[in-house]
Amino acid sequence: MFTTRRGLLVGAAVLATAGCTDTPVKLIESDADLTALLRGARSLASAAESLGYTDIAADHTAHIETLERLLLPNVVEEEEAAPSIADAAALAEAESEASGVAREACLTTTGDYAVLFGEIAASRAAHAAVIA
Repeated sequence: MFTTRRGLLVGAAVLATAGCTDTPVKLIESDADLTALLRGARSLASAAESLGYTDIAADHTAHIETLERLLLPNVVEEEEAAPSIADAAALAEAESEASGVAREACLTTTGDYAVLFGEIAASRAAHAAVIA
């Protein structure tokens, strides 16, 4: 029986996708940037929700879900004393500051998260512009 090139490539693809490689699984360690952005997203989501900005809160909730999924199996606890944001101007300022934190994380990360951090920074900057 002769093996065709297509059959060989399909077999190699099946083996690669089945995880039959020598590369060990690498669990993500708790990353300081991921943790900081997660805590910031939680705080901003809560503030946006309390002020009636449900679309912005939904964006932050999506970021929270992504960041929590990346940090598994590590669990980042809620902060006990999150800063209170009383009005739209304070929320816009908090979004702008949080955008700067995410932008800095994007530029200085040593991990593979630069694109994610950049997207979060852009989203937060857009939120600040919309609210202001």
